[in-house]
Amino acid sequence: MWARISGSDLLETIPIPKGMTINNIQYPKSIFGKSWTNAERKDIGIVPYEFEGSLIENMFYTSSEATPTVESDRVVIKRSQTAKNIDTIKAEMKNRINISLENFLSESDWIIIRKADTGEDGPSDLVKWRSDLRAKASALESSVDSKSDIASLEAMTVRTQAQVDADENAEFYDWPKNPRAID
Repeated sequence: MWARISGSDLLETIPIPKGMTINNIQYPKSIFGKSWTNAERKDIGIVPYEFEGSLIENMFYTSSEATPTVESDRVVIKRSQTAKNIDTIKAEMKNRINISLENFLSESDWIIIRKADTGEDGPSDLVKWRSDLRAKASALESSVDSKSDIASLEAMTVRTQAQVDADENAEFYDWPKNPRAID
């Protein structure tokens, strides 16, 4: 990405190379290619448009971008993250737990419907799985409630190397497996 500047003023951002008229001179879009150096582009007021930092948008942080700063040889946008309020994070995590539980249970809702329709009990392996899912959701919500800082909440979602080596998931994503799922 590029920017057109005049002194310390940002005149235009250029997300895609294009032909341009600058000071009554027509330049082809090739000014953005390898045939031109950054110094040559700077001489006509074109500099790189760069980002510093990273964007993190998740249940723990929101990202923001500062106003573009025109430097001598580039325009820079600084990105930063701000931690969300811990109560907001906890509410989001509990919401995600409930969504996951609902999705997992929906895989075997047919046994509940069959029981209501015919009185026939569901297969014991699926009945146990449904019970295990509810227990896991309850344990996760308790774990979320017990945390007092963002780092400990975030740690629930991070898969450690030991978990990778043991083929396990992070606590937040470690749900009981459907006994009838095909791996």
